[in-house]
Amino acid sequence: MLLVAAAVILAVTERHRDRHDFAVVASRALTPGTELTADDVQVIALPAGAVLPGTLQRLDQAVGARLTGAIGQGEPVTATRLLSSRLPAALTGDPRGRLVPVRPADAAVAGLLRAGDVVDVLDEHAGVLAAGAVVAVPAGSAGRGPAGTGALPPPVLLAMGEKAAHRVAASSLANSLTVVLH
Repeated sequence: MLLVAAAVILAVTERHRDRHDFAVVASRALTPGTELTADDVQVIALPAGAVLPGTLQRLDQAVGARLTGAIGQGEPVTATRLLSSRLPAALTGDPRGRLVPVRPADAAVAGLLRAGDVVDVLDEHAGVLAAGAVVAVPAGSAGRGPAGTGALPPPVLLAMGEKAAHRVAASSLANSLTVVLH
């Protein structure tokens, strides 16, 4: 009887040891704004339970998507690091979340922002337009215009609720906006 129990335990242990999950990871260090190619990512097998929630598991989920922030070589690629229609909901917790491009009045402030920072958006005339917006894509992540040409500074892409997004977008058409970092 003891031998049968030992055989069952050994069989279950061996089966569990052979289980694994898959994760998409960066093949090399990648910068914000990068559109992922098959050369940028790879799928690796990890022990069962070792894959973090939200980690992509197939290459087709990553290839063609654009990064919202930097990823180091070997780091897992998660859904919240990719620009998509699901990103504002993931960042804000609001299923009706939206992404809004904002050009802060002070371009130097835009350069301080990083993906994941939380900010309030203010209009010089109307006051606070959005509280608790999340930086999805920092300024310059998708490239900058030629220096010294007088071109507008690159926008910051912010995730926020639907109503706040509409206020910010409408206000940005005629007024200077600024952000307050949390």
